[in-house]
Amino acid sequence: MSTMHDEAKTIISKNCGAKIDPSLKFCQECGSKTPKFIALENAEAERIAREKVQKVLEEWNMVRIPDNTTHKGLYFGKYQVTQAQWQSIMGNNPSYFTGNSSRPVECVSWYDCQEFFEKLNAHTEVKQAGVTFFLPTEEEWEYACRAGSTGKYGLLADGREGTLDEMGWYLGNSSAKGWFLGFLGIGNQTHPVGQKKPNAWGLYDMHGNVCEWTASANGSHRIIRGGSYFYFASFCLSGFRLWYLPDFRSLGLGFRLAASRTGK
Repeated sequence: MSTMHDEAKTIISKNCGAKIDPSLKFCQECGSKTPKFIALENAEAERIAREKVQKVLEEWNMVRIPDNTTHKGLYFGKYQVTQAQWQSIMGNNPSYFTGNSSRPVECVSWYDCQEFFEKLNAHTEVKQAGVTFFLPTEEEWEYACRAGSTGKYGLLADGREGTLDEMGWYLGNSSAKGWFLGFLGIGNQTHPVGQKKPNAWGLYDMHGNVCEWTASANGSHRIIRGGSYFYFASFCLSGFRLWYLPDFRSLGLGFRLAASRTGK
């Protein structure tokens, strides 16, 4: 004999009107999907969607930046965009310092970066994952660079503020001919990404190697942040900023990816 509790569990097929045990995946009368099967389908779809997102983010070495009241759902490239990454999207390498595709790409204008993002975001796997890549604003960039620091340089994983020599390639340490000739501007060059210490959020080269375009503007100019292999130490601080026209290119100017998920 059915009880009121059993009746409460019974559901009605929207397709044929038959009573269905909610533990079943299909209606025993018409074979239509039950809420249990639909829930399983939804869970599987969500799992596949998460895997697609994770694959894209891992492929481009993206790191989730901790949320605060201003910045939420933001991902940053662990490294500056490399020559290998640029070539995989653009089919060319505009860089001056070649010979190792793990060096950051340079000699790219702000306009060049926009073309890169347009092509990257058009990739099928990126679109299906619901991920959008873009240049960070300078506020987003500094927030990610500092990783909680209020001093000259970003925090390290051990909680202390890092030093420039620990975290970046600049005029004083980027020369293959030693520091003295480096200060004279002899032998300075970019280096493969990720060789210095990362900040506390896992981001490398925020204070040196190449400076980075941002999405922010100062009139008709675009703002750049970060240090460069040929900058003096005072130009590599967390809060230092410069600006150039968007068609400007330089041996010490590249960029870093930022990303967000649609609706997240």
